[in-house]
Amino acid sequence: MGMEEVERIRAVFLSLGITPTYLEHEPVLTSEDAARTRGFELKQGIKAIVLTNGNNEWLIVDVPADRKVNIKLVAEKKSWSKGKTRMATPEEVLEKTNCQIGAVPPFGHKESIPLYVDEAIFENKDSAFNIGLRTHSVKIKTELMKKVFQELHATLGIFSA
Repeated sequence: MGMEEVERIRAVFLSLGITPTYLEHEPVLTSEDAARTRGFELKQGIKAIVLTNGNNEWLIVDVPADRKVNIKLVAEKKSWSKGKTRMATPEEVLEKTNCQIGAVPPFGHKESIPLYVDEAIFENKDSAFNIGLRTHSVKIKTELMKKVFQELHATLGIFSA
C-alpha cells in the first residue's frame, strides 16, 4: 500500500519532464503535522479529499491545506445530491486510493478518479503534498503542478471555504 502511488506519481512527473524535490520524513497524519515536519506554511500543502455521492461515484477534491472542501459547491458543480454527497470513510479511501487518510496524493491513484482542483492552490509559489505514504512527500513549484493538473484534465474552480 502506498509505494505503488509513490512510483506512479514519480512516473507522471518524469513523463512531463518535471523534477520535484522528494522528501522522506517522520509519519504525518494531519496537514498541520505535515507542514510542521516539512517546514512549510500550512497553506502551501495540497490536501486531497475523497468524496462520494452514495451511488458508487467518486471524486477527489484538491484544496489548500489551510482550507476545507465545500461539499455543497462540489455537489452542485458535479450535479450530485447535496444531501447525499459526503467525504469517504477511511475504509473507502483505502479501497479507492490504496492510501491511508493523511497520505492520499492529489493525483496518481490506482483507479481513474475525476479530479477537482481548488484554484486557491495556485496562489502559492511552492506546493507540497504526500505522495501515497505518510512518510513520503514532494515539494514542487506550483506553476508545475498547474501543468500536471492540466495534463490530467482536472476540473479547476472554487471548491473550498
